[in-house]
Amino acid sequence: MLKKSIIEKRKKSIITLDPYSLKSYRYRDNLISEESIKKFDDRAFYISYVQTKDIISSTVDIEIGVSDEELQGAIEIKAYDELGLESDKDYSIFSFQSSRNDGEFRVFNVIAIDKTVLSDIFGELKEIKYIDYITAAPFLLKSLYTKNLLTSDKTDCFIYFHKDDAFVAIYRDGEYVFSKSIKYSLGYISDTFAKELGKRIDEKGFFSMLKKSGMQHENSAYQQQLMKIFGEIFVYINDVILYAKRAYRLEHIDQVYLGTEIGKIAGIEEFCYNYINLSTKYLDFKISKNANELSIEPLHTVMIESAVAYSETMDDTQNISIFKRPPPLKQRASGKLLQTIAASFILSISYPAYQFVYESVFLQKELNDLQAQNSRLTQKSNSMKAAMSKVQKEKKEIEKKLSVKSKDLDFRTNLLKEIYHKKVNYPMKAKVLTDLFKKINNHHAKVVVTKESNSTMYITVRSPKDKYLTELMQDMALSKHYDVSTKLIKKDDNASYYESSIKVGLNGQF
Repeated sequence: MLKKSIIEKRKKSIITLDPYSLKSYRYRDNLISEESIKKFDDRAFYISYVQTKDIISSTVDIEIGVSDEELQGAIEIKAYDELGLESDKDYSIFSFQSSRNDGEFRVFNVIAIDKTVLSDIFGELKEIKYIDYITAAPFLLKSLYTKNLLTSDKTDCFIYFHKDDAFVAIYRDGEYVFSKSIKYSLGYISDTFAKELGKRIDEKGFFSMLKKSGMQHENSAYQQQLMKIFGEIFVYINDVILYAKRAYRLEHIDQVYLGTEIGKIAGIEEFCYNYINLSTKYLDFKISKNANELSIEPLHTVMIESAVAYSETMDDTQNISIFKRPPPLKQRASGKLLQTIAASFILSISYPAYQFVYESVFLQKELNDLQAQNSRLTQKSNSMKAAMSKVQKEKKEIEKKLSVKSKDLDFRTNLLKEIYHKKVNYPMKAKVLTDLFKKINNHHAKVVVTKESNSTMYITVRSPKDKYLTELMQDMALSKHYDVSTKLIKKDDNASYYESSIKVGLNGQF
């Protein structure tokens, strides 16, 4: 039988905090309820997160020969250098080894956040005295595997839209591999939608519209803009996934899980599938008795599972909280001082009665013990000084190696700039798709599958009449931008529609 967690044994509540939306929920006795952030429960376990855009993350390579004693120092030196951390700022830094191997090096995921930024993020939660656990949003997903909500034998991709951030994360065999903050937050989508339509649209109203109508809208102008914006989003996300697969040697992605801060958007999973051609599900797990009675953001559910998992292991590897509770009084320096004073007081009262008995035995023994302890401490001090001297020498050697590798760093920097330059041109693909989809819709057809290879697109379309598909081909052939061809238009024997796979070559710049 598994050991019960600290939370279960002490019957504690779990309270989730969102420092951005200021929403909070309490989980206890398998029930979830809304919680006020204006009051603090000293007996509860508090958990929260920071968005991906607020952290600095990367991987660092550490030589296999670095000892465990020197490992943390070596990682921090590399973190300041490779993550571009400023020496005059105080950071909360954590790291854990990546599953990726790189020859003579161990690869570590390193995450840092400026403690001043962390304090600002949680500035609105003034009534909450302590927060037991804080981590970056992508790392909360680990609990889905730890608590067996997902199986650990697949490679999963997670896409999550906050109101002011969005991220893509990948886990392989239940272990974190990669994450990236992207600009396509719900707020960005709302602003872009209003800008493209040329009219002022309230953000709250836009989110309500998304929840109500999803990817389908009775207003054709709204419908067209939604398809255009989300088309651009998933083209970009597909590029991110392809980059991660190459960089981390991932053979395939088995499943995509998609979640949003405002809840499920109808039709978005199918839209995502049409662009990235990967099975897509909504990120939704029912963990409480009243799950069907309460509309709760998926990330709060994941925080609850993360709190339970943490209470079972007390693993602080990914915990960046600077608001932890102080240890019990007896473990603090002040508590130990009080214990010493109390012991001294008792001793002072009892000493007169026993001083003659113990004067020659007790005091002499204590003196001998102290002298022996002093000798051991002196040896330890000398040993530490020698170790510090060794570290200084190794530091100089590391600095020499860093100097030698500066040219390699410049090369990598220029390479990244070239890659970025290519990335910014990718939105052009969204314009091409928007134009093609518009023509397809005008001819009473719909898209089933889209694929791309170099400058050629393969689009499978369906229509209730073969005449519509013929007219669509003629319309597309008239455009100077496309070179269009198809092998046949066929009718499905088991259905009432016609289907054709159209090959579209791009002639020059769109």
